[in-house]
Amino acid sequence: MPIRLYFILALALFSVSTTSLVIRYVVDVPTVVMAFWRMFLASIILWAYSGFKPAGSLNKENRFHIILAGLFLGGHFACFFSGVRLTTIANATLLGNIAPVFTSIFERIQGKSWNQKTIIGLVFSFFGAIVIQSGGLINPGSATGNGLALLSSFFMALAWIQAKRIRKKTTTVVYSRSLFLIAAGTILVVLLVLGDSPLDFEKRHVPWFLFLGFVPSVLGHNLLNYSVRFISSTAVASVVLGEPVLASIFGYVFFQEPVPVMSLIGGPMILLGLFYILKNQVQ
Repeated sequence: MPIRLYFILALALFSVSTTSLVIRYVVDVPTVVMAFWRMFLASIILWAYSGFKPAGSLNKENRFHIILAGLFLGGHFACFFSGVRLTTIANATLLGNIAPVFTSIFERIQGKSWNQKTIIGLVFSFFGAIVIQSGGLINPGSATGNGLALLSSFFMALAWIQAKRIRKKTTTVVYSRSLFLIAAGTILVVLLVLGDSPLDFEKRHVPWFLFLGFVPSVLGHNLLNYSVRFISSTAVASVVLGEPVLASIFGYVFFQEPVPVMSLIGGPMILLGLFYILKNQVQ
């Protein structure tokens, strides 16, 4: 795999790992409201960029698939944002990022053969994530949050499967600007069903919405969308398995959430597994 992709994926991982911190810090804004503004502003940023640097248009044959991808991405964020406040950052980032488990299953169902080295690296990383938790997942008080985080992974996997199909003939900006806008619309529907208002925030929250729209979205998910054109959807989805490592560190630094001692073992296992997956991708 080209060296530049390692740097791109590392930046994407760092960027998406900041999401849970903002969710936990901005506690007086409904989580789904934050999810909506994250996706909507990310889309606006990319559409504005397209105004200065035209990026083309979406291929007609991909419109149906990008609608599906946007619906799934919207479902992912609605579930993940809600789950973070109902469980620990470590739990949410672990369960919210096991999409590669689902993508590998979906790819197999589609008739694609499993890359043995990818599966080995995935199992190694996932086992490392379990080691970090050391039983923390089995907490009745966190069951709802854990369940929502797990569901968010399922939706994310479905989005990646669609992304792999679309990105063959679609540029990153064209794909992401449409994807984020459809996801925002999906989350808006969820908001209305829940009886919440997308305007349920104060002016002081706007910078945080802009942060979510740019850092974890444009720099995070957008770079992952770029990478899925060159490596498998399972490999791209595996990158965010490293998020529990960074998010746990951030959680300790900013919120004094205890980091399990087993992180010293599980963290390196996750990173080594990810490196093994990426190292063995076909260039």
